Amino acid sequence: MLTLKPGRLFGTVCVLCGLPASGTRICRHCVKVLPWNNRFCDRCGQSVTLAQAIGINCAACQQRLPNFSRARAPFHYAFPVDTALKKMKFRRQLSLAPAFAEFLLPVLLTDFEKCDALIPVPLHRWRHVSRGFNQAHELCRPLGRATKLPIIQPAMRVKATRPQSGLTADERSRNLKNAFIVEEKIRYRHPLIIDDVITTGATCDQLAVALLDAGASEVSVLTAARSLQL
Repeated sequence: MLTLKPGRLFGTVCVLCGLPASGTRICRHCVKVLPWNNRFCDRCGQSVTLAQAIGINCAACQQRLPNFSRARAPFHYAFPVDTALKKMKFRRQLSLAPAFAEFLLPVLLTDFEKCDALIPVPLHRWRHVSRGFNQAHELCRPLGRATKLPIIQPAMRVKATRPQSGLTADERSRNLKNAFIVEEKIRYRHPLIIDDVITTGATCDQLAVALLDAGASEVSVLTAARSLQL
């Protein structure tokens, strides 16, 4: 069972609106208007219609199951979450990472209590150098401190893929084929992939393949946001 490590993830000023936030990094007003992903496919985490029963896989998963066993995201990739994640990734506003970790943590504890390691989605080395940091790793840091789970980086992104933005689902899948390798066997049985946003799931699916081939028994995914299906 995961336990919380003593310490606080939280600040006193809302990182979204700048107003006082008592005990959290995002104030109560902003929390109310965040685009919560409350009804989703049990397998891939994609938002589903109210008419679909909870616990039933979405149409895409009924046609082809992803290689990861479960994906979750507390938010839709919509305003103001999308704007905040872009600021974190492209404007180096890294204080947003622990703010999102504040909402990832309860999902991790509830839905992924059997996971034994955190794996930030790796960037290709040239993109890592140009950006200066990996946003997925920044999300992992507070989660690792809070849960004592190890943050491991067994996978390398060996293919310098085109940016995924603007690509169709099929194009994303082809773009990421064989993008990741894991050179050595991993000793963790159920690693949890961490990233900022999942769109079609192609990135996490290809990374899961590499991790399963390297010895993982099961792979799950936790991201801050989930895009609506293209």
